[in-house]
Amino acid sequence: MRTLTNKSGFALTSLSAIILSAALTGCLSGSGSSGSDAPPVDPLTISTQQGDFSGINLNGVRVFRGIPYAQPPVNDLRFSAPLPAESHDGVVALSEEFGNMCPQSDINTGAVQGDEDCLFLNVYAPEQAAGLPVMVWIHGGAFVFGNGGGEYDPTRLVEEDVIVVTLNYRLGHLGFLAHPELGDGDGNFGLMDQQLALQWVKDNIAAFGGDPDTVTIFGESAGGHSVMSHIVSPSAQENDLFQRAIIQSGSYAQDQVPLAQGQQIGLGVEGAARATFADVCAEQTAADCLRALTPTQVLALQGSQSIPTAGGNFLPRSIAQGLSSGQIDNNLDIMIGNNQDEGTLFVALDELTNNLTSLDAMGIGEYRNRVADFFAPYLAVVPFDVEQIGDDYLARYTGNPSQLSLALSAIWTDFMFACNSQAQAGLFAGQNMNTYQYWFRDTNAPWTLVPPAVPVPNVGNVPISFPLGATHAGEIPYVLYPESIMQDRYTGNEAELDDLAANMVTFWTQFAKYGDPNASDGATLEWPQVSSGEIMQLDTPQLETVSASEFAGYHYCGYWANPPLTL
Repeated sequence: MRTLTNKSGFALTSLSAIILSAALTGCLSGSGSSGSDAPPVDPLTISTQQGDFSGINLNGVRVFRGIPYAQPPVNDLRFSAPLPAESHDGVVALSEEFGNMCPQSDINTGAVQGDEDCLFLNVYAPEQAAGLPVMVWIHGGAFVFGNGGGEYDPTRLVEEDVIVVTLNYRLGHLGFLAHPELGDGDGNFGLMDQQLALQWVKDNIAAFGGDPDTVTIFGESAGGHSVMSHIVSPSAQENDLFQRAIIQSGSYAQDQVPLAQGQQIGLGVEGAARATFADVCAEQTAADCLRALTPTQVLALQGSQSIPTAGGNFLPRSIAQGLSSGQIDNNLDIMIGNNQDEGTLFVALDELTNNLTSLDAMGIGEYRNRVADFFAPYLAVVPFDVEQIGDDYLARYTGNPSQLSLALSAIWTDFMFACNSQAQAGLFAGQNMNTYQYWFRDTNAPWTLVPPAVPVPNVGNVPISFPLGATHAGEIPYVLYPESIMQDRYTGNEAELDDLAANMVTFWTQFAKYGDPNASDGATLEWPQVSSGEIMQLDTPQLETVSASEFAGYHYCGYWANPPLTL
């Protein structure tokens, strides 16, 4: 039994907490010796506000998969705020199976998968638990794909005496379509789903042995962006839904989509629906038209990503506005970071999904087209000198056979993720919040977006023309994958992989327990707060801290503070 030691030195084991809780309950209820007549408690049968569920034991972890936290968002509930799941009688027996994923296109095949009845969550808890910290994982996937099941395996986190919850939320247009005739008009239904799930955790997690007042939300990419959105969300603050937050590669698109622009996009989607599916939408209101479409038809109208809308009722301020205004809960503890080579994933996916030989084989003209396409959405607001930026990043990789691919990838990394992440860390720290920043740099990180049967990049037998390095989502396996999958996909030293993963699990769980990632027994390298000017470099063969200025120099953050413009 692992001993929990807080920063004041008070030690408490999970088992002793259970004994203490039981003793207090007996004294307060006045049950005395009559408690011996009570039936034994089944740790796999849990009572929630919606009814009873029975879970399973997997390798010493109590697992409850497929718990509905909301009513199916279908018919009139499509494009509406979610409603809590209805109550049920009896005991619902859960299994190893996850609930339905939300409708999406398979990233490898493009086939439509999932079901609108998808608002489920999964709880993973130690066999014995009382008052344990809770970690709620919000998956990524550009807000258009992904789910809370699949390969995510929080066993190593649970073994450190925390409870982990994963969840599904609505995606794409079904989750984020803003339109003046839908709901409050600002979309963000997927974020509303997440907050309802967090409310479910607050209301029910004590029954699983969790502490509803010690909740950490963490997520990567769109999941990290979601975490940032909840940090600036008034409703999350009013309902005290979490106390700590971990943002993994979620610092992109911090201005989000202004409400007026989002609604214009929604009107455009309605128009496309009426033109493409005239037999469905004829003489229908906008809401009736869009609710009459099948999920497959809705998916046919959406693009490769969605972004939450800011300026409406749910998110009155964007992430950038909320952080700069200081109108956030400064009692939160923050961990934030990004990966060294975030952008290689997106350039690689372009090769894979569009059957390109490689950007470098296509030549400089295509590189310039891709740079121009990248900046096109921003030019109405900031007149970036696209050609100069492209040339400046080419110079960074002079002589490299993958010069074009790596230059475009670095633009993605620095502009979209790294420099935003550092700036946001500074804003958190500037409001006297406990803030810790990491820089993930393991260039052998396992690939996360394909099943194990698919050859792994960096090995040399997959059709990607350049090294991925420490790419986007590369850090996820170190805390949320089983060791077997990690080792199957890892191309470096497995002992070093295990060491880095063990350190990261310790950092993540210590942070969830105390708001401080440092191991109370000194088992990990000391991770200083951002205010010290130092950040944690997560890499093999060993951990080390580096200066924030080194990070900023590597990612050209000074350059992006004053980028080339066409005036």
